[in-house]
Amino acid sequence: MTHVSRQQIRGFLVAVLLLLALCQRSTAQPEQAVGLYHYPVQLQPKEFRSTLDIFMARAPEDILEEASFIRAPLPTWDMRYGLPYNFQLTGAVTSIIMTNHFAAGATWVYAFDRLHVEVGDRMAYWFGFLHSYGFDNTAHGWFNYPAMAVGYDFGSMAVTLRGELSIVTSLTTYAGDLETSTDNNFYNGGSLALMLEQPLWNDNYVTLGIRVNHVKFFYPTWLLFPTFNRYYYIPELILGIRL
Repeated sequence: MTHVSRQQIRGFLVAVLLLLALCQRSTAQPEQAVGLYHYPVQLQPKEFRSTLDIFMARAPEDILEEASFIRAPLPTWDMRYGLPYNFQLTGAVTSIIMTNHFAAGATWVYAFDRLHVEVGDRMAYWFGFLHSYGFDNTAHGWFNYPAMAVGYDFGSMAVTLRGELSIVTSLTTYAGDLETSTDNNFYNGGSLALMLEQPLWNDNYVTLGIRVNHVKFFYPTWLLFPTFNRYYYIPELILGIRL
């Protein structure tokens, strides 16, 4: 198992406790799911919602090694579009120039009072390039992300637990014009995320969450493919605001 520092764990726990304290003091009682996003919401047909999330990961040191310059938050614009019968189209764009990830898919939401359940799937294309720091590398590939989420709306806040599998359907890397590796159709692992959503003002909500990835290939570190074939635990802190 990849080592996770005590300081990092303490930081995540403190962030969650702070948000819980804010939620306890909140007197706002919004209409059910009026401004939520990650909580599985039943959208009206043609209704559009989006959120801007920042993912901050702590990759294992034996992957990063000396290339610490690639550590950077990943901004993600996530979108939903309502369809009839509680189906939704979903999409997400993640980009930090040298690493780009575009996902699209569909979900279905079932609601039982304040307890909501969502099942869905996304396909994603990603590509990366770096032609500096002594590198001349490019890479691209496809992912498949089957997922399920369960959420509960407490009124002053909503809590959502989301599980997602990661299946790599293709993965190719290049050094200059030379193809250095290619791999297809392998189970890459998965992730489990816990997200809290809290209203700030009107329909503007803030998200604080923790996601733990258990994967072989973590695409934000695509430049540093490990030479050993094993799974890593990679925690991420999630900060977001509903747009």
